[in-house]
This record gives sequence, C-alpha cells and structure tokens, in this order.
Amino acid sequence: MYNTAVIDTDIGCLKSMASLLEGNCHIISVTCFSRSSDYLSELKKGNIHIAFIRVGSPELQGLSLAKVTQTVSPSTRFVFMSSAESYAVMAFEERACGYLLLPAEQKDLDGVIENIRKRDS
Repeated sequence: MYNTAVIDTDIGCLKSMASLLEGNCHIISVTCFSRSSDYLSELKKGNIHIAFIRVGSPELQGLSLAKVTQTVSPSTRFVFMSSAESYAVMAFEERACGYLLLPAEQKDLDGVIENIRKRDS
C-alpha cells in the first residue's frame, strides 16, 4: 500500500491524477502539490512512497525535483508525467519507475503501480 504525491502546477492535472490514483486499490493516500517547496517539506517527513512528477513544464523543474527526491528520500519511487513523449527516454535514464503520457488513463496508471509492486516484492 502506497502514500503518493502528485507534483504539478496545472490544477486540472492534479485533480485528474488524484482521481485516477484514488481509483487504484493499492493507494492509501494522495497529496497534491503545486509548489515544489511544499512537496519537499512533506518528502522530508518520510511518508511519500511514490511521487508523480511533471516534467516539461517551465514553472516546475521536474528533473531537478526528481534528483532531489532521490537524495532526500532514496526509498521514494518517482514516476514522470508529461504531455510529450520526448521525455520518456530521459525518465528512464534518471531511473524513474514509470512514465505517464498525459492525459493519463486508469489502465496506464494501474500498470505503473503494478510494475512498482512487482519491484517491491
């Protein structure tokens, strides 16, 4: 069971992702952040298992945020989200546990969660 965080400056995306995550039986909680500083404060508490981080947004430095996530909480897995396929290769180079093309669909999100569960077993 996982506590999750969604980090994006787009409120519509935050709501959509929260709804999809709440539809997955392996998710305990979903916390949305539109500011990276708020996310990092929560990350330091050690309660986030999976972070869904938006990349490709000029307002949010998703790649840098992923690197900080690895440093602050090495056990936190992260999944990149983007409306462009071009970030997928970079996501895996950075050891992301998944990549969601936005707008995400339930089956795609469920597949990412299932892959994380298999790695955890």
